[in-house]
Formats: sequence, C-alpha cells, structure tokens
Amino acid sequence: MAAHNAGGSRLPAPVARDGGWAVIGGSANRLWERGCFGKPTNGGVVLTNTEVLNAHRLRGLPLPNPKWLEEIVEVQGDIFFECEVLDALRYPGEKVILKQNLSAVSAVVLDQKTWALRWSRSVQPKDDDPISEIRWFHASDTIDWKEILQWTSNVESGGRIAELLIVDDEHGVVTYRTSLHQPTGKFRNPFTEMENDERRLISKAWSLSKPTDNGYWIPSENMTWPLEGMGIELENGIWISNVEARIVSRVVNPTMPKPDGELGKLVAALSDLISRGLAIRSGFKYGTRWRGYSGAVGEDHAPWLIVPLDEAPLDWGEACLVARLAAGVNKNWLCAIPPQEIGGWRYLALERPPSDSRWANPKRH
Repeated sequence: MAAHNAGGSRLPAPVARDGGWAVIGGSANRLWERGCFGKPTNGGVVLTNTEVLNAHRLRGLPLPNPKWLEEIVEVQGDIFFECEVLDALRYPGEKVILKQNLSAVSAVVLDQKTWALRWSRSVQPKDDDPISEIRWFHASDTIDWKEILQWTSNVESGGRIAELLIVDDEHGVVTYRTSLHQPTGKFRNPFTEMENDERRLISKAWSLSKPTDNGYWIPSENMTWPLEGMGIELENGIWISNVEARIVSRVVNPTMPKPDGELGKLVAALSDLISRGLAIRSGFKYGTRWRGYSGAVGEDHAPWLIVPLDEAPLDWGEACLVARLAAGVNKNWLCAIPPQEIGGWRYLALERPPSDSRWANPKRH
C-alpha cells in the first residue's frame, strides 16, 4: 500500500508491520507518551486498525492510503463502533491501553473478558495502577448477567472499577459501571432471630388471615405485627402478597416445603432480602419488582430498586434505561442473582458514574 499523507500533518502515514500499523519517527513517539496509542516499537508505535482511525480523528494521523478504510471495513465490521469508544475515552485525555498492548507497561487484566485498562490522564501507566477495566457493547447486545457478575467480581477483587461503554445505532456512547452491593437493613432476620412468643403471635394472626385478590388480609387491630419488613397496614390489619404469604408460612413452620417454579424463584429472592433486614415494597411505580428500605418505610427513601434475574433487561439498551431511571430518583438498580455452585445470593448494580467519568464521544453523528 502506498502511504497517504494528509497535508499539514506532522505525523507520518502508518505502514503495515507486525500485524498492525507502524508509525515511525520522533513525532510518532508522542502518540504513546501523551495518549498511550498502540504499543511502542523501535522508533515509533504499532497501532491496531481501530487505533489508526482513532488517531486519525483525534491526532490528525494520515490514513495509510485513500482506500484503506474501505478495505479495513471488509475485514473488521465493528471498527466504527470500537473507534467511537476509543474517541470517548481518549478525547478528554484518559490513558487507555488495549489488552493486547499491556506488556508495554507490565500490566495485566484481572479478567480475560476485559478489553482495555484505563489510567487517569494525570499519571503515567508505567508508574501507577490502572483505575478501571473496560468492556464495550452494542446497545442491542444480549446481556449474560451471570457472566457480567463474574467479570465484575474479578475486576473489583483488585480494587478496580468495572466500566462499561455502550454504543447505540447512532454511534453515540454512554458510560455505566457495574458493582457488587450488599443491601442490608436494621430489621431482624425472621428466619433466625424471632423469639418463640413472636412466632406464636404470627401463627395466631396467620390463622385469622383472609384470602384476597393477589394476597391475604390479616386482622391485627390489637397486635403489633412482628415482621417489619413485609406487609402493608390496611383497614386495621396487615395485607401481604401471595409471595410474602409463602414466607410467613415458613417463618411459622420452617419445615414447610419451598414452592417451585416461578413462585419459588420469587419466594427465594424475597426471602434473602428479608433475611438481610430490609423492608421490601412493590417497585411497580419504578418499573421494577421491588424497592428496598434499610429502615422503616416512610422514614427515609428506598436506596435500592431490585429485580430478580429472570426479570432483568435482555439487552444493554433496556438496561441503560432502567439504570438511568433509578439514578434519576437517587436509587441503585440491582439485579438479584441466585446462588451458583458456592456462595449465596449476589446483587449486581448497574450505575451511572460520577459526572466527571461519563465518557461520551465528542462528535455527534
């Protein structure tokens, strides 16, 4: 290929070398020193296809030849989307090194699904630890929440931020983070911390319950309801949903068999939340299954909006919408993921980052 040198650029056009594109010369070193583009080589840097386009946009690097982009698109269909992600990260000056180039700074990823590492613009990667591990997705990509949970766990184990950049069909980029939460509240665990006289009180109240649409009403005019995390006060009594009723039954009689199917999954998830001391209420008005309070309902807002795994968004477009809505009402959106081979329930948050870490591509298409 003949080099195509755009007029006025101080950078030489890249040439094919070592499976990438080499930019050679004194001025080429600044691509690495100032922006961590590519990987250093003798006399310059070697860039990936996407980094060539990224450097062309942000640093005025000439393309290798006039037909180069047409040829590359045929072999790398995601180049435009991946470049939007690099544009979003590097435009404000963040130091981003792709996974395949990390040997240049003796860094490693904590999970092989990671695409790149990010350092603050104010540091040199060879002297400091990275802030985050990054992945990117199309907004239409299907989500494997269990796999994202495992990736997040691995990344957070090293004190790094799990950072996601999502690209839509307009080539716009938005940034989100995933993190593991441990929602807890002040109420007692009804399965292990109830006194016998309280269990007898619940049993007596439950024996007076009346079935209603979608739940049960328990007359309790002269009784203090011991299960603070469940039920709503209604007409001198307590109303509980069908799911909550199954939990009350097991509090009264721990040998009661657990339900199976969809009801069983909801009972298991809600049981774990209740055992953590939370007060749980419907999340209908927020478009989710539950909202969780760390204290009494009405004393403070609910910090968490919680959805069981089976009801979680299917793609990143849907997930970003629910996370953005949660952030808009000052809440954390959590996906409740059931126990795997070992361990208990885990709660994966999808969050908007602080305003100074919301990477977005500089050009609107």
